[in-house]
Amino acid sequence: MKKYIYRTLSFMLAVSFLTSCLKDDSLVLDPEKGHNVIEFANPAQIGVVGSVHPLYTFALESGSAVPIPITISYSGPESGAPEDIVVNFDAGTQAEVTAYNEDQEKAFDLMPSDIFTLSTKSVVIKKGEKKATFNALFATERFDFDKSYVLPLKITSTSSGIVSGNFGTILLSVNPKNIYDGIYTLTGTFNDTQNSTFTGAYPIEIHLVTQNAKSVAFYDDENLGNYGHLFNTPTGGSYYGNFAPVFNFDDQNNVVSVVNFYGQPSSNGRSGRIDVTGINKYDPATKTLEVSYVMVQGGDRTFFKEKMVYVGPRP
Repeated sequence: MKKYIYRTLSFMLAVSFLTSCLKDDSLVLDPEKGHNVIEFANPAQIGVVGSVHPLYTFALESGSAVPIPITISYSGPESGAPEDIVVNFDAGTQAEVTAYNEDQEKAFDLMPSDIFTLSTKSVVIKKGEKKATFNALFATERFDFDKSYVLPLKITSTSSGIVSGNFGTILLSVNPKNIYDGIYTLTGTFNDTQNSTFTGAYPIEIHLVTQNAKSVAFYDDENLGNYGHLFNTPTGGSYYGNFAPVFNFDDQNNVVSVVNFYGQPSSNGRSGRIDVTGINKYDPATKTLEVSYVMVQGGDRTFFKEKMVYVGPRP
């Protein structure tokens, strides 16, 4: 019940920020109005709303052929495909990665062809149905942790129908789980200098999700089902729209920077920064992270001093 309440409240508070990334069988964000389009369904949460190509981040266990299911969807108001639709697709090229890097000021690396395979390069959306799924398989045991690999996927042709202009190409940012990844119990202190009625919601369970070898993002699965930080208000739980910390580490497991998962700044002007006056260190022996950081919005707004104690691996 708690999870449902917070998720419902979170939706109501953040709908203005999230509308542009909603995508399912009943809502299509393409110029072609009134017609279904053929597109990649969201395999995870979009990393940055409004980017040149949608990018999704995955942290996988080590293995020789670790799968990520990818679904191609016949999305829109029509109840199902009017006929069998053959959809052909393939891995993209450096061009898609370069476009994203330039758009978002990132430095992703095109994934080498020898560390991934596609289970097929063609699927059939059967008449009356709306989805077909294949697997992208990754040899994560051979990944270079110093690289930030991205695999572009692109719908190349269909036997009929319109290919989505927004989701006909997607990017998969794939990393093996790093040593910080996992489920943690979160405690700490919280100080919103602009609204003293907002208080910390501790203790709660949160996830730290691998972004690369030395970086994890703060995800609340239990209460929000989203990248976001829960806090209490006089009327119940809430969170800051378009803000979630990303913790970046050095080789000695010190937190060297804290940024916002949604951008620096996000679309609503929120950024993150480290608070060097506090403890900023991960202890691999106890699997405990202590970190101090600030949400910046028109100046330093909210101060966090937190401790995260490892509970277990994420699913």
